[in-house]
Amino acid sequence: MIRPPDYRRRHFPAIAAFVVLTAVIGPLLSTSRADQFLVDLWLVYSIAVLGFYLVFGLAGRFAFCQTFMMALGGYTSAWVTRDHSFLLGVVSAIVVTALAAGLVGFLIRKAQHFYFAMATFAVTQIGMTIVGQATSFTGPNGQATGIAPPSLFGHVFLQDADIFWLFLGVLTLCLILVAFIERSPLRREAVAARENGLVASLSGVGVQRVQLVLFMLGSAFGGVSGSLIGHWQGVISTDSFGTDLSIGIFLMLLLGGVDSIWGALIGAAVYVALPRLLSGIEHYSSIVYGVLLLVVVLAVPGGIAAAVRRLPRRFPRRFSRRVADAEG
Repeated sequence: MIRPPDYRRRHFPAIAAFVVLTAVIGPLLSTSRADQFLVDLWLVYSIAVLGFYLVFGLAGRFAFCQTFMMALGGYTSAWVTRDHSFLLGVVSAIVVTALAAGLVGFLIRKAQHFYFAMATFAVTQIGMTIVGQATSFTGPNGQATGIAPPSLFGHVFLQDADIFWLFLGVLTLCLILVAFIERSPLRREAVAARENGLVASLSGVGVQRVQLVLFMLGSAFGGVSGSLIGHWQGVISTDSFGTDLSIGIFLMLLLGGVDSIWGALIGAAVYVALPRLLSGIEHYSSIVYGVLLLVVVLAVPGGIAAAVRRLPRRFPRRFSRRVADAEG
């Protein structure tokens, strides 16, 4: 029996290897508080970008509201944890963002491509304005302060070094869930709907249903990320999830690779690390981002993950050619 290519991908061993390497290398890279902060930021951003991969990479829907879902998740969790546990706050963030995405996705289900992007952008602007005015839910001027630090099973995560293990654990769970999606019929239906919606619908694929499910799942990932950021920092505001971060999430996935779950992690790492690497020329960081994006789009359209994936295929060919030439 011939298995589809999605089932032949070794997602779970790769996830296990990633977790082990990150658990070993992460603390070694965190030689200062600034470095530890960047590592934690990479992990929590990776969760949000992984959700955007489900929406854009698989479903092909450019949703400009991922940062709004992050904000909604952060505010929801902060509000719930005033009287309840951290775990209930995160679960509430997942439920609220998934339901909000379900409502938005249903209302604009017929919008395609540019119109879908503009509709979600409008949702973000309207949502942020409403959130900023709902002081009983957020706080004065849309700023929630005094958010309780994350805690599980009696352990309070106060230090960034402890936060690292919490974020790594949550990211691992998200990767496992996405790996199951990658090996499920949902992925194949989503790709079919993305490539040619008309043909997919004629073949019996519920195009709108598949896109809505992935939109809700991806938004829930954003809600988790926003919730973790809020409890980690202790304060969130509407400025924390602005347009710059929306564009940044798109850049992360594009740089890393839109057709791979690892593209989200690679792109987030590049995006977080570049400001530190360019600390001496921060005024030219926008130019560097632009040049890097052009290089990736022109030279490696599939992103960094695609380039890495092609390396084992190229070197054996070059090596075999050299051997053949030497023998000839």
